[in-house]
Amino acid sequence: MTDGRTEFFGTEAQRALLARGKALFDVVRGDPRFTYYGRTVGLATPEDGDPTLLRSLVALQGSAHFAAVDTDAIAELQSDAEAHGFAVTRYVRWSGAGDALDAARRVLAGARLPDGIEMVRITPETPEPVMTAFAQMALDCGVLPPVRSVLDGRDRSGLCLIARTPEGEVVSCAASAAFADPAHPKFGDIGWWGMLATRPDHRGSRLSLILGAHALVGLMEERGLKSVFTGVVAGNAPSEAVCARMGLAPEMSETLSLADPVLLPGGRMTK
Repeated sequence: MTDGRTEFFGTEAQRALLARGKALFDVVRGDPRFTYYGRTVGLATPEDGDPTLLRSLVALQGSAHFAAVDTDAIAELQSDAEAHGFAVTRYVRWSGAGDALDAARRVLAGARLPDGIEMVRITPETPEPVMTAFAQMALDCGVLPPVRSVLDGRDRSGLCLIARTPEGEVVSCAASAAFADPAHPKFGDIGWWGMLATRPDHRGSRLSLILGAHALVGLMEERGLKSVFTGVVAGNAPSEAVCARMGLAPEMSETLSLADPVLLPGGRMTK
C-alpha cells in the first residue's frame, strides 16, 4: 500500500511477485541490461546476461525473462531452464514501428466505442473501487495487471485505459509502457504494449481493438518511442488477429519467460 492505494493485484502469490519485481527494479533502475514494465525485472537479451544471471533473477523474484531470443537459439536456453526445475513459457514477439502507429490511427478514425461505454485513463487519482473493479476484470480474463505505479503513469511512462458501462462496470482494458532503459543499444526506444482484455459479455464490440489503438498511439506520441512490441503464445489466434490489425508482425525472435513453480504456483505469470 502507498498513500492508501493498492499497488499490486492478483492472488497472494502474484502480489508478492509484483512487489519483489518492483523492489528489484528500484535497485537496478538505470542499468540498461535490465527490462521492466511493471511485472518483473528481466534481461533484454542473452547478450545482456547469461542463463546464470537469469536464474538469479528468478530466484529473487519468482519469474524473469529474456525479452528477445533468436528463435533458432531458444531451444537450448529452454532446455537449460527446465533442467534447473523452472517452468517455461515462450511468447512470439510481435512488433511494429511507424506502420503500427499508422494502423492504430486508422482504427481510431474508423471505429468508435459502443453507445454508453466510456473510456477512462487510469491516473494516480483514480478511486480505489475503480482500480479494484478493473483489476478483477483483467484477472478474470487471465491477465495480470502490472504494478499500479506503471499503470497510472508514475513510472515507466505507463498508460492504462479502461472501458466502463453507464453503471460503472469495467468491461475492457489495454496498457502500454516504456520497457528498457533508454541507454540500451537495441531496445532503448521500444515500448511494451498489451494487457488487452474484455469481459466475455462485451466481446465482439471491438473494445480491445479501440482501447489498444489508443494505448499504442498514446505511448508512442507521449514518449516518442519508435516502435512497440508484445508477446503472444503461438497459436493464440484472437491475439494474433488484433496484432495484425494493429500493424504488428511476428519477429524471428521470442520472449523466454521462466518461473519458479513454488514461488509462482502454476508456473505462469499471465496468459
